[in-house]
Amino acid sequence: MAYLLLRGFAPLALSLAGLALPAASPLAADAAANFPDKPVKLALPFPPGGSADTITRAMAERLQAQLQQPFLIENRPGAAGNVATRHIAKAPADGYNLLVGVTGALVINPNLYTLDYDPAKDFIGVSMVARAPVAIVADPNAGIGSIKQLIEQAKAKPGALAYATNGVGTSHHLAAELFRQSAGLDMRNVPYKGTPEALQDIIGGRVPIGFMDLTASIPLVASGKLKALATTGTGRSPALPDVPTVAEAGLPGFSADTWVAIMAPKGTPGPVVDKLSAEIKTALALPELRARAQTQGLEVISSTPAELQDFLRSEAEKWKRVIKEAGIKLQ
Repeated sequence: MAYLLLRGFAPLALSLAGLALPAASPLAADAAANFPDKPVKLALPFPPGGSADTITRAMAERLQAQLQQPFLIENRPGAAGNVATRHIAKAPADGYNLLVGVTGALVINPNLYTLDYDPAKDFIGVSMVARAPVAIVADPNAGIGSIKQLIEQAKAKPGALAYATNGVGTSHHLAAELFRQSAGLDMRNVPYKGTPEALQDIIGGRVPIGFMDLTASIPLVASGKLKALATTGTGRSPALPDVPTVAEAGLPGFSADTWVAIMAPKGTPGPVVDKLSAEIKTALALPELRARAQTQGLEVISSTPAELQDFLRSEAEKWKRVIKEAGIKLQ
């Protein structure tokens, strides 16, 4: 799931001229100096085994070695990521309760679900972890060998070309909608309950193309069962270096990444957040960890808390526009 151009976050100016910003309290500084002195829990919104789970566990192993306390992964799947996200939104803001935040739960779901929490207001960004593009893949026998041919077919018969996704309102579906809007196409989404089912129907010729999880697509592309038309990141994926980006293939400026980031509940002491962010940066710099992530199509990238907050605001605005223009609603 490093492709972001992270921008700095300018702090709000004080309204009273001449009033100085207060320094961090001695208690907060002491808390950071002694942090952690017990296990840290990370709630992850997917079952074990996926790419987000794998990279988070690798990072947690390094953090445990660096800080001499367990970093425990709690898999809390359900409700498109809302179960884990809500759990941490309501958890104590002490640094010992963290969220493995993902694209859908943080910046897409607020536009599709009625939530009793607000991801934009109830969390503090700690650090980016990794990101991956979406893979646009095709049945090799569908007669679609490139993005150019895909666009030509879609324009020749508006509304006829179907594409598979892993569900309505997922980050993969939203990437497809952004592609459709950017290219001015009329295509039909065929939503599946998950990625494996969608991939099987593309391989079986029942749906000609799909906007799919990169990690799951890599072995099928390598074996020739799928044709990779493009990836949706700002740069080529190291896992598929010969496959162009959508921007290279005809839609300049296009990008739609999925990503993983560590978040803390609002109110978590600033010095603790900063310490966590610095330790995550150290952990993610380990060459072995980065190489392990790359085999799954993930690109590791860390960030400061301010950079992450700025990025999240940009992503939230982007996907809100796409959802509104597409008229996406959950049945």
